[in-house]
Amino acid sequence: MAKALYLVIHSQNNWWVDFEGTPHGPFATREAAALDARNLARVRVDGREAEVLVPDGEGRYWVIWSSRHDQNEGGGFVPRRIGP
Repeated sequence: MAKALYLVIHSQNNWWVDFEGTPHGPFATREAAALDARNLARVRVDGREAEVLVPDGEGRYWVIWSSRHDQNEGGGFVPRRIGP
């Protein structure tokens, strides 16, 4: 089963959360969008593993939250960069 990915993106001078083509926002900061993405991912009910991806200052995406590690309040989870 495919993962549910919540992407934080910057568009039109605002931050947004994109989930499967549906935008949520706008948000004034990347951090506010990331927190909302995590909250949206936590309430998923379809059984898929979920991840929140947020770009750094250079535009490289990082997985900052994963439902796989959420049962222990994030215990053992280390953010990781996607790609080179």
